[in-house]
Amino acid sequence: MNGQAGKNKESVPTKVFLRGKVSEYSQRCIECNRCMDVCPVTKDTFSIHDLNVASQDGQSVPLKIQEFAFRCMQCGQCVPVCPKDIRRDHMVRYIKYKIRNKTPWGYKRYLLIKGPNQTGMRRIIQQLFIRSKKLTNKDLACFMETTPEKKVDVLFYPGCYIYSAKTVRQTLRLLKHVGSRYNVLGGVTACCGAPHLLQGEFDQADDCLELLYQKIKACDPRIILTACAECYEAVEQIRKMYQMDVEVLSVAQYLLRYQDKFLVKKIRGKITVHDSCRFRPQSPQGVAAHDAVSRFGELAKPPMDQPSSCCYKWNHGSDPNNALRLVNYLTAVKNHAPTLVCNCLTCFEELKKTSTDVEIIDVLQLFEEALQASETREEES
Repeated sequence: MNGQAGKNKESVPTKVFLRGKVSEYSQRCIECNRCMDVCPVTKDTFSIHDLNVASQDGQSVPLKIQEFAFRCMQCGQCVPVCPKDIRRDHMVRYIKYKIRNKTPWGYKRYLLIKGPNQTGMRRIIQQLFIRSKKLTNKDLACFMETTPEKKVDVLFYPGCYIYSAKTVRQTLRLLKHVGSRYNVLGGVTACCGAPHLLQGEFDQADDCLELLYQKIKACDPRIILTACAECYEAVEQIRKMYQMDVEVLSVAQYLLRYQDKFLVKKIRGKITVHDSCRFRPQSPQGVAAHDAVSRFGELAKPPMDQPSSCCYKWNHGSDPNNALRLVNYLTAVKNHAPTLVCNCLTCFEELKKTSTDVEIIDVLQLFEEALQASETREEES
């Protein structure tokens, strides 16, 4: 890797790191309850003190707090409101680790084929999944479950979302249009480990992260692109952990560096941005999405009474109120704009499952539509 200086000596296994942080947080907590007041999850059956105790290593986790932990989708709304800089989401994440042998089927199913070094029946199922996807997406098969051998400046890392064929094809077309020389690294065997981390499977998350680093190192890129907020966080963690001289960007951020290659024209009307819990509005990735919408359409304000903080992906349906929250949110969005743009691929994949009159698109679709409009104008002239 460019400027590779070796692994940060302060790096420790996730379970060890969080065990220490949880103990520190519990001592620091003043039990003001602000974190719980903003939490969208049902949580009125226990106190903040009960939650602090349950998060401690060696303490049992009562059933009501187990239920709360599995309903938690790690949206992070609890973090900015804490006056003591406590990561409540990390404390609940550690509870998930403590009760990982009790995870609901939705959690287990999601991780069934994700990650390297699968064995037994899970490996068989994983290989059958990969083969079926390669057969149905032959144009992308060469990018699936492989580590690129050529070395170029840009590495597009879709991770597990290599199988979201429409978005991947959009990205490849746009990268080609701006003249980028790129590699692609994706597949369930190259999972970033974020799905495992958010579910409390820390050992698997650490293994995924280490293998992904080795694959990135072999590619030796200068820039790493991803459209998934969780993948972005994982790659950014690798960059810091291994002190890598590499730039990590969302695909939208990267494309805006080449905005002169896209038609300067409003191709859509009002559009609201769904700001994901990891690509918040003030983040560079969130700003890029808002800039893209302003460039290609009319940016509409989001509904203030129904904030778009989460797509509710990461509790895997454990909270029965997820569906109602999404319906209420999308109903409020409809009063502001007919189209909702997602700045994170996870949000897009999850929100588009909801039955709604609101058009839900990925931010990259705006770039593709601008490219199509440009091509149409050239044909007409």
